[in-house]
Amino acid sequence: MPVTQWFSIAALASLVSLVFTRDLVYNLESNVPNFDHQRRQSLDNLTRSCSLDQSKPPGNLTFCGNSTLFSIWRPKARFIAPEGWMNDPQGLFQREDRSIHAGYQCHPQHYTWGNISQCAATSTDFVYWEDMNSWRDPKTLWPSEIYDIRGVFDGSIIKNGWEGYPATIYTSTFTGPLGATSDPPEIEGTETQSIAYTKDGGKSWIKLDFGSKGNPVIYMWPMTNLTGFRDPYAFLSPVLSSLLANSTSATGDLFLTISSGIRTSADPSGGPRLLLYRQTKSDDVRQWTYLGPLVSVPALTSFSEWSGNFGINFETACVVRLDENGDATNNTEKDPINFIGFGTEEGRNGSHENHWPLWASAIYEVSANGGVSANITAVGVVDWGRVYATVAFPVKENRSVLVGWTYEDDEDLVLTSQRGYQGAFTLFRDLFVKVVRNVDSSSPGFNLPGSWTARKETDGSTSVVTLGQRIVPEITNEYKRRSKVSQPKTITLNGSEGYIEFKNSPGGRHYALQGTLQWIGGNNKDGILPVAGFRVLASDQEWTDIYFDPSNETLVVDRSSSSLVHSYGNDTEFGKLRLWHIKEGNLSTMQALNLTIVVDNSVLEVYANDVTVITTRVYPWLSTSTGAGFFIRSFSSTTNAKVKYSSVEVWDGLVNAWPQRPDNTSKPLLWDGLLSDIWGLWAGI
Repeated sequence: MPVTQWFSIAALASLVSLVFTRDLVYNLESNVPNFDHQRRQSLDNLTRSCSLDQSKPPGNLTFCGNSTLFSIWRPKARFIAPEGWMNDPQGLFQREDRSIHAGYQCHPQHYTWGNISQCAATSTDFVYWEDMNSWRDPKTLWPSEIYDIRGVFDGSIIKNGWEGYPATIYTSTFTGPLGATSDPPEIEGTETQSIAYTKDGGKSWIKLDFGSKGNPVIYMWPMTNLTGFRDPYAFLSPVLSSLLANSTSATGDLFLTISSGIRTSADPSGGPRLLLYRQTKSDDVRQWTYLGPLVSVPALTSFSEWSGNFGINFETACVVRLDENGDATNNTEKDPINFIGFGTEEGRNGSHENHWPLWASAIYEVSANGGVSANITAVGVVDWGRVYATVAFPVKENRSVLVGWTYEDDEDLVLTSQRGYQGAFTLFRDLFVKVVRNVDSSSPGFNLPGSWTARKETDGSTSVVTLGQRIVPEITNEYKRRSKVSQPKTITLNGSEGYIEFKNSPGGRHYALQGTLQWIGGNNKDGILPVAGFRVLASDQEWTDIYFDPSNETLVVDRSSSSLVHSYGNDTEFGKLRLWHIKEGNLSTMQALNLTIVVDNSVLEVYANDVTVITTRVYPWLSTSTGAGFFIRSFSSTTNAKVKYSSVEVWDGLVNAWPQRPDNTSKPLLWDGLLSDIWGLWAGI
């Protein structure tokens, strides 16, 4: 179908009008976004009832006005929008001067998702960030054309793009039903893929002309009844190029995935699909040839209990090739492993926004139709907490760096307008192949499907191989350098102690701690080993416990007492973690547990053995809820098992990641008015 025939004359006329009047539509300001008449009349009285006294339990915080709670729970030591809504990372790349450009989906001066734009910032070190253009308006790419008037969705970077300039290929959205569960179903043309390029390092983007030789560059669905058609991820792959060396239909250097799925209501064998394209010719970023699905899995199935759920639709995929040192894109030897990351929808029983951020290791095979399919060998969870849209991008010195979006736990929007913002990024993480050597192959569950594969070494020993991720060293080094560092002494506990506060406990809500835990004595067969870890953000009335439970191989973040503000979610977070038994001569000893915990006000990130990560949100109210210490509990009075804590450090203070912003970057919230619904856009608040 010619690109110029998509839209009816009536739709074209309406949307051309819309392009010229958007600024009017999006500038109706209201201090009470839902325009509840009673609330507006009593606003003055309610504001007088808003107490921010954190020396005692909170009153009714819904009485507080917009952005009055802006600074209470706001992170400072990470990537976060200056105000308003933010979600998925997009447009991530390292510029020629080695600085990092990080884009993100944004909806400034709104506290919910809407007709989304791209905002951006830059950094030379992943630690300190500067808003692109200005913190007052960091938008760099926004809905401005007919084909993307409903939103600029996730995009990835082609560094040698249009006319040699860096280009982003992004999902451009038009009006109409959209989404895996939409009724009526989504139709072709609602989500398309378009190109924009930059001549100034990402400060501004120029979209290709609308038409058959320009945007959108991918319009047609390769099959019917899709659940989605978005989040293009462009990448180089010598391995795929080698597998397809005899192909004549497409010979370009670049490959591209589009996240999708097939509706099971139309095809019972449907389910999530990761669609694979190849650049038709290397000198043209507008032409792409469909090769078939790279990943095809049944709907609502799981690879293992360690692997989340595939859901009904893929989103925000990425493709990398790794070895023990990091990125191995150009390494075609046997040791590197292919990894595919993807978000899944509707497979989490309603919790965590019904999303899973997953990864899969895979062996690529040429399929019968001349494409490539991924034979999945293991599946794991990138982050078991409140994280989604994780994506990786290449960095010099053979690094593959991943970041994701951590969302709030205020699903009913009880205090969202009072905060004046939603969302942040996780810390940036280096990806690599994690190898655990000399594993006792008689360990329970060793041969079952999971988030690992087994490898026989040349010396006859057995290794376990999985995805590794750790906070980039630029961040941890600077956190430590800028903080007050204390080192609690090595201590061995038996489980009767409960909570022991550090002698030098943190004085604020921005700190990190590290430590190694080793279980001594006892055994795990009868579930009698104590659970052990740390307590953070602690006072007499609020606290959060982080611990490992050997009985069910689970890393736990217990948020049940984390806040006196009861409207926030406080469900306990769980992540699967196995401490393998390591052979040393004739002995087999359980691995030690290395924990890194970062407390950044309401964002809590927990890293265990570079394998299991839980990022979640906690909202303590009391100003005294800052403490930290050892936490251990035993469920057996007869066990002789103990836990030794060693190499413990506390870094109190961290950094201000945005030194060029003022302390308070809140802005008045806007209501989009009634015309958004009339024109088929999302009404934003």
